[in-house]
Amino acid sequence: MPAKFMPMNCEGATSETVTLSRLKTLPLVCALIFIAAGIFAVVRHPLLGPSQLRPDRLRRTPYRILPKLDRLLGITGRRQATLQAAGISTVAWQRAIAYVNEGANKQQEYLATRLSVQSKASTGWSLPGQVFEWQFASNLPVSLDRCLVFIPYVDVSDEALIGALIATQIGSDVMLILARSESETEHIALQAYCEDKANMFVMLDGASQTEYMLTRQPADVLLRLLAEQLRVTRISPYQTRGAVTSASAFFGREKLLSRIIGRDPTNYLVVGGRQLGKSSLLKAVQRSLQGHPHIVCHYISLRDHRLAPRMALQFGLDATTPIEDIISHLEANFAGKRLFLLIDEADLFFRDESINNYPQLSALRSLSDEGRCWFMLAGFWDLYATAVLDYQSPLRNFGEVLTIGGLEQDACKELVTVPLSRLRFGFSSNQLVDQLVEASGQRANLLAILCQECLEALQPGERAIEVRHVTHALSSQAVQDALAGWGKLSNDEASCRLDRIVVYHTALKGKTSLSALAALFAYNGLTVEPETMRHALSRLQLAYVLKRDESEFVFAVPLLIKQFEQSELMLLLRQELSSMKIVDTV
Repeated sequence: MPAKFMPMNCEGATSETVTLSRLKTLPLVCALIFIAAGIFAVVRHPLLGPSQLRPDRLRRTPYRILPKLDRLLGITGRRQATLQAAGISTVAWQRAIAYVNEGANKQQEYLATRLSVQSKASTGWSLPGQVFEWQFASNLPVSLDRCLVFIPYVDVSDEALIGALIATQIGSDVMLILARSESETEHIALQAYCEDKANMFVMLDGASQTEYMLTRQPADVLLRLLAEQLRVTRISPYQTRGAVTSASAFFGREKLLSRIIGRDPTNYLVVGGRQLGKSSLLKAVQRSLQGHPHIVCHYISLRDHRLAPRMALQFGLDATTPIEDIISHLEANFAGKRLFLLIDEADLFFRDESINNYPQLSALRSLSDEGRCWFMLAGFWDLYATAVLDYQSPLRNFGEVLTIGGLEQDACKELVTVPLSRLRFGFSSNQLVDQLVEASGQRANLLAILCQECLEALQPGERAIEVRHVTHALSSQAVQDALAGWGKLSNDEASCRLDRIVVYHTALKGKTSLSALAALFAYNGLTVEPETMRHALSRLQLAYVLKRDESEFVFAVPLLIKQFEQSELMLLLRQELSSMKIVDTV
């Protein structure tokens, strides 16, 4: 600055002064550059960047690098915002971080807890690591009640692990393998071995373990891994045998359940043929009433005629204890609560009672009339005959009769599609679902068998059920076996013969009726009481072989017609009519 423009006593700056001033600002500039570079490096960190762009990727971050990622999120002050954006709770995040430094026992214990699995150590293995046994709860929607869990030692090579697994005999059990290496690429060979559907091994890599810990539905993660690495028929979500005991596998019957659960306890008589869902309904009632503040519910599977001994042994009493004393024992143990007993498979009991003048049924009726206990009795023809056809029976007007038939159509579609969707399988079109529902006559167990057969027909790598798979299922031997047995619905051979005549006549003509059957018997010179024919038609309806269509009867399950060759029907019908003539003559 020229001197004339400068204030008094002020000298112009020299070049040395300017240089010194610039040197003093250099550390500040360097510090700012360093800070900016640090911030840029943190923000652009390969671990932090993806979690900021897509927070949901946190769920698939290998669990061993979670502590590093957590520190980076803390440095940037983005931890809470990122977790919130990813839908992860702080507690779950902290628990997943702690998982890294825990031993094998604690790790599997935490994973088991997330699924409410009963876990225990399994010994006697020569594997390089620790083995545990998981016992699954009944609510897992696949046919897998237990599995083994193998946690290898750290730094064991894939080659050594695969060699040990090949030499290990695990039978029909599924074995989950929890990878513990920090680098996911180190387990490429083990992953490939587990994905071979010829074995029973399922690998949970680091990313899958993180997802298992952080998701709200850990069962879905496990089911997906099982479906990806095993043959789906090994863990089929369809139950084709026995009563459905899991709420996730039970579909429909809402009206029946609401009628039973939604009012005060009363007596019910559940009638229907085998494999129609009587036991499943009773189990659903038991689940619904479990923990009820005013009702205590017990399920009893009878299977023979000895009701009192079976009840006594189930409740820890002497087998000779009478029914009245059993109820008194329950009243003492559950004071202030109403007793509701579900008695399943009771046909032999009713048959024996009818022969012996109903001694125990009279006791049940007295207990119910006194308000001490209520009953739900399930059976087939013997229960129906005792409750409806026998005017002198104590069961007459004993309770409300609930007839089990086909499922509701919407429930059938859910039964077909929902279990598959849990494993990421499905049908190629909705028309195929409708075809299965119609062919099964909305019969629950038959639908489950058809879906199981569709899964059996899938080739490796296929995840969509197509026309050829459905065609295979409809003509499979398993379906034909499920439809068999209608020719032996009673212990009386004459009744069974009459049932067969009705079915053959229906298959031959496409339908039948009381008048058509009467004309058939009259034409062949046979005399059959109309009431006897009505009983046969009622029995076939209960068994879900026939259903009423206005004034006529047709097949309840369209697939039943495939059991008969049209060329053989007349021969079969004539043979049964001839046998009836011989019996009448004798």
